[in-house]
Amino acid sequence: MADFLLTQANLPFTLSLTFVLILGAFEAFSLCTGFSLVGALDNWAPSDVDVGSHGAGPSEVNGLTEIATWLCLDRLPLLIWFVLVAVSFSITGYSCNYISLTLSNALLPQSATLPIALFVTAFCCRYIGALVARILPKNESSAVSIDGLLGRVGTVTIGCAIKGNPSEAIVKDQYLQQHYVLVEPELVGIEFNSGTQVVLLRRQGMVWSAARFDS
Repeated sequence: MADFLLTQANLPFTLSLTFVLILGAFEAFSLCTGFSLVGALDNWAPSDVDVGSHGAGPSEVNGLTEIATWLCLDRLPLLIWFVLVAVSFSITGYSCNYISLTLSNALLPQSATLPIALFVTAFCCRYIGALVARILPKNESSAVSIDGLLGRVGTVTIGCAIKGNPSEAIVKDQYLQQHYVLVEPELVGIEFNSGTQVVLLRRQGMVWSAARFDS
């Protein structure tokens, strides 16, 4: 068994599974000290992670947002989503090599197993992630409409927003739930770079006019 797990063909999947075990051990230890890695990682991600490139246009922003939504990245705590990805990736890779070893007495090369594992992992995120999101406890009274974000402070995550060329921002409502929105400066000549904090002023269609937030 150990030889199967540690063989070169299974190395990416073993590393992925090891990552999950380390996270689980760290989370168990951190809970004993009153600190939750799940909550900390979820709070850290919106303001510190730049998921796009500078100068991204609205169509690219929309595309990235749709991909993140399809993968249930906006419906699960970030740590749980990472664990789902790592476990799905590992199980798929191991399964491919186990089936290959059973049928042909040889392991598949990584050039074959990695694309298969990534493909299956994406669908696991989509469907298993949606199931997990429904199971996770939530407060039904905390649902907030998009217009309820008026006056909330968000952080630009992608590109450089200018008037007529919005960029994506993450906004937390009063229940600390995250919302992905498109923002642009209220006035011409102002730019919102990645990491800029803005205040949502008014919405036209899918785009919010915003002003720079000075704390």
